[in-house]
Amino acid sequence: MEFFSFLTKKKKTGLTLSGGGMRGVAHIAVLRALEEYGLKPDLISGTSAGAIIGAFYSLGKTPAEMLDIVQSNTFFARSSFRFSRNGIFNPEFLTRIFRQYFPEDNFSVLKIPFYAATTELTQGRIEYFSEGKLFDVLLASSSVPFVFPPVIMNGKFYVDGGVLNNLPTEVIQDKCDFLIGSHVNAMGHEDLGKMNLSTEFDRILHLAISSSVYSKSTTCDLFINPPEMLHYSLFRKDKLSTMLEQTYQYTIEKLEEHGFRKPKTKR
Repeated sequence: MEFFSFLTKKKKTGLTLSGGGMRGVAHIAVLRALEEYGLKPDLISGTSAGAIIGAFYSLGKTPAEMLDIVQSNTFFARSSFRFSRNGIFNPEFLTRIFRQYFPEDNFSVLKIPFYAATTELTQGRIEYFSEGKLFDVLLASSSVPFVFPPVIMNGKFYVDGGVLNNLPTEVIQDKCDFLIGSHVNAMGHEDLGKMNLSTEFDRILHLAISSSVYSKSTTCDLFINPPEMLHYSLFRKDKLSTMLEQTYQYTIEKLEEHGFRKPKTKR
């Protein structure tokens, strides 16, 4: 069985986390399920919200601790709203969260090797970061165009890594033996009468970037892609518990389909 071969070969596990705004919180449910099945990643890559979740997990935060951080903080509040040509939200609320929970603004504090994907605007190419200053990289990786302003690092302009690569598997696939991809933006049918400016923007954004995600999903040994995720908001925390439970149950089903079983607890 695949499960037993996985154990005997002692494979190094890699995990790639997609972007998705507030839907990125669903990665916490994926991590919870993976841990319960004995699959703790040895290295992680991520973009946008997936980069933030990946950094917190690489720091050593448990899924329960990360969920508490999400529930204890406010995201995309009215106080952060600003209408300018560079972005409609001030990302300072993210910086405050980073300063509160990370002991230092540096990749060196992370316990699991971690790679964050960004889009460099001038050359129009993807760039990965795995060392040096951490906070600006996380801001750059999650700077959705027109939502957040670009981040300037070393004289270059950076925006959301998902613009060019919303499932950055390439940076770790040659460094691991078993690759898991977690994508939290699966689209379903949407009633046109219920669409508004926010949902239309969300759908157009993910139509533009989804083709590369699914073409690369075949490189993953396990691809987590819970359905109907665009029914959950890009910016709000409403329906958070429903989204997490759906993602958790879906991940368990995928693990069971691939022959994985929960390790038996010692009495």
